[in-house]
Amino acid sequence: MLVKIGKFVQKFHKIILTASLAVTFVMLFFMSRLQMNMQFTDLLPKTEKTVISYKNAMKNFDTLDSIVVAVKGQEEDIKNFLKKGVRGIEKIDGIKTISYENQVEFMEENIFLLMKERDLKNREKALTGASLKDFFYGVNEGFEKEYIDESESGKIDKDRVKLLNFLDFLEEIILKIKKDRISPEDAKKFLRGERYILSPDKTMGLLLVKSAVSIDDFENVIKTVNALDEYFQEKSKKYNVKIEMTGIQVLSRDEMVISQRDMRISSFLSLVLVLGIFILSFKILRYSLLALVPLITGIIWAMGLTYLIIGTLNMMTAMMGAILIGLGIDYSIHIISVFLEERDSGMSIEKAVSSIYSKAMRGVATGAGTTAVGFFMFVFSDFPGFREFGLVLGLGIICTLVSAVFLLPSLLMIYGGKIGTKKSKKSLFLEKGEYFLISRKKSSLLIVVLILIVLGSKAGKVEFENDMLKIEPKNLQSVALNREIIDKFDFSSDSTIIVSENLEEAQRIFDRADKLKSIGVISSITSYLPSEEKQKKRLEAGKRIKEKIGNAPDSEIYIGELAEELVRLENNLIELGDLSYIGGEEDIRQRCDEILEGGLISELVENIDSYRENLEKSQKVFIGELQSIIRKSNTEKTLGLKDLPGKIKDEFVGKTGTYISTFYPKEDIWKSDFQKIYMKEIDTLGENTTGSAKIFLKVIEISATEGKKILILTLGAIYLFLLADFRSLKYATAAILPMVFSILGTLGVMGWTGFKFDMVNIIGIPLIIGIGVDDGVHIIHRYLVDKNIFVALKSTGKAVTLTTITTIAAFGTLMLAKYRGFVHFGILLTIGVVFAYLLTVSLLVSLISLVDRIEKNSEGDKL
Repeated sequence: MLVKIGKFVQKFHKIILTASLAVTFVMLFFMSRLQMNMQFTDLLPKTEKTVISYKNAMKNFDTLDSIVVAVKGQEEDIKNFLKKGVRGIEKIDGIKTISYENQVEFMEENIFLLMKERDLKNREKALTGASLKDFFYGVNEGFEKEYIDESESGKIDKDRVKLLNFLDFLEEIILKIKKDRISPEDAKKFLRGERYILSPDKTMGLLLVKSAVSIDDFENVIKTVNALDEYFQEKSKKYNVKIEMTGIQVLSRDEMVISQRDMRISSFLSLVLVLGIFILSFKILRYSLLALVPLITGIIWAMGLTYLIIGTLNMMTAMMGAILIGLGIDYSIHIISVFLEERDSGMSIEKAVSSIYSKAMRGVATGAGTTAVGFFMFVFSDFPGFREFGLVLGLGIICTLVSAVFLLPSLLMIYGGKIGTKKSKKSLFLEKGEYFLISRKKSSLLIVVLILIVLGSKAGKVEFENDMLKIEPKNLQSVALNREIIDKFDFSSDSTIIVSENLEEAQRIFDRADKLKSIGVISSITSYLPSEEKQKKRLEAGKRIKEKIGNAPDSEIYIGELAEELVRLENNLIELGDLSYIGGEEDIRQRCDEILEGGLISELVENIDSYRENLEKSQKVFIGELQSIIRKSNTEKTLGLKDLPGKIKDEFVGKTGTYISTFYPKEDIWKSDFQKIYMKEIDTLGENTTGSAKIFLKVIEISATEGKKILILTLGAIYLFLLADFRSLKYATAAILPMVFSILGTLGVMGWTGFKFDMVNIIGIPLIIGIGVDDGVHIIHRYLVDKNIFVALKSTGKAVTLTTITTIAAFGTLMLAKYRGFVHFGILLTIGVVFAYLLTVSLLVSLISLVDRIEKNSEGDKL
């Protein structure tokens, strides 16, 4: 069959070249339309509950993940930007809503309805006080009930940001009293908090941007994020602030930009390195360039077919260029090696081309077949990301093989006239090394066995990386910002969502979530529209408070009693600082110490008489405003959906009348210990919880399981392929055995070095078998022709070594990538390919040499 193909190529080589050129131009057009898609939902099975819930929610709410925008700078500059600089954001195409301030007017009108019963009870004395003495008495009472008396409840840890903000409020209010700067806004802050979302240290403000573009519409996601980026770059200079973004859409944009950059650089460097290795090896530029033609052509065909079949590249198939360069060049190496060997011996071009098909092509076809089988085994995975990877790379191997089988010999028919290569010192050194391995086969085997025993002792210790961010590029701004937000606000942007059919269900979920320690922030419509039952209870509490407040603030200051309450406040701060220290909340302890050591309260107590006039004015303004807001606040009617501001309804109500609740983790979800706690707690809220973070974790979980399954399938399929090719159990076993041990060696290196699996490099383990077995296939095929292992090595050794070097060079370029998933993949495959080569030229050669001697002795005994 192969000989017939060779005759066909010789006869119709010009037609083949013309047809190849036409096909290449067509596929080049389709390749140019190929885009990256870094969406994680496409990597999971469509039947996965997390994905189904995510897709259904997206249809109902357009987008589920906010773009989190951090504004950094001085407090006044941040507030100025949030007040004036955000107005143009909603005009940007693809933006649905922005949230940058609390609904303060609505909150003030319904202060009792929106305050939890526990908070109403703890604040009642502070709210009903007619003087500053009563106010600070109420503050102390509520403070002690909520934190001091219940120090073991974990409340300090859960309310870290709330406490820091309250400590800032206390410091600010006392300072303003001393300086006679109290305003009505201070009373409003006490009741409903800051207008804007600011960090406790007031160096960062947040706004949440809801995109109207689905994450699946990747092209428009990128346009929207880029438009926002340009807008913020312009405004940051005007308002003297630094503006950064994070969130799944920003991360997807960053991944796409970086991965495209990585693949361009990797593919270019791979080609340059392969060309350089070719020139150094064959010493003739012509054949080096000829070898690249079928390689590049095959890759273009493969990428064109990828567009036609799938349409996009994901984070795994994005590596296809570098992978195919490393593997596809092997076929050209073996073909040109045989061609030049025959030409150097005096053969004509036609006979040399014929020899390619009789001596090298079966090994090339078998080697490509085992590699393609290794890739196609991924198609049987339940993991769509693996299926696409296997299909795309399997087709890529076939394309580069077909191009090498038909296109390269056709080119050699025209451009194969130049000969006269000299054996290099490297080739002579290689032959001596190979002869040493054969003559010292027992020693070689012993050394190999000892190394494998040492490495194998740690092979079972390899761990799987659960931190998704460890495969992202280092120093990625969106990743670094997410962790900065965790430090400042006690929540991460890696949110989880759940959709409720009605308000009662949303309230039940909120109540359960509010008790979970791993959740930092809950964003739910029930924060603005509590259940009917809760509203009625709160209205009753509000009525009681209204009845207790006076018509105006007291005119008397009660100096002695006020001083006592301020001393009590100091003691509470000391107690809180101690409890925070014990609980590991160092920033709260430090904040308490700053207030105490600054002498703000003690100085006021010691000189309280001299501040009488300021205290009188402050009491009138502050207590007067508190009483005014309370009197005006709704205590008569419960709220319904129609009573909510439009912005709140837009944020929480879906197209079909369902309600979305979003839960933000308190800590970094990618820290292994916290991750387990968070996912266990979040699953208690309902089986339809979903979100980007949960999808990421499902990808990790499934990729680890599927990686093991694909490894077993690959071993079995390649072994059957080798049995069919060699028609010999002995040679099929000899070819596959070094690959099994190369996997053991690779796992051993990972175990000893602490190098972990991740969802990208896990696919490298089965590939090591499909890629590495090629060397053994070529050596065995040549051995079966020459019946002498040294002659077989002499003939194919250079090509085998060269293919290994080019493969390592191609995979090695992935180590230069910024996307660490690619780096880890390149490292793992490089380790595996090196082991596969070393075990092939040591273990395989030794095994065949021993078998050869046994058979000769057996034949001698028969004679």
